[in-house]
Amino acid sequence: MLRLDAHHHFWKFNEAEYGWIDSPNIRRDFLPSDLEPVLSLQQVDAVISVQARQSLEETRWLLELAAKHAFINGVV
Repeated sequence: MLRLDAHHHFWKFNEAEYGWIDSPNIRRDFLPSDLEPVLSLQQVDAVISVQARQSLEETRWLLELAAKHAFINGVV
């Protein structure tokens, strides 16, 4: 059976675009290389990436990540 994380975010942090991120623990870049080891440890097979901000630029970037990383099965 496929184990799917149906909602997570990737971002290249910058305060002007991600001002809503107020926790010091996540005020940093969060990229596929950060998530992949956790997925392996938890035996999650695939993920759906969700925009952290509403922009066409971010959607295109997430689609590029999906093309490069087989575990990203979709983008919302």
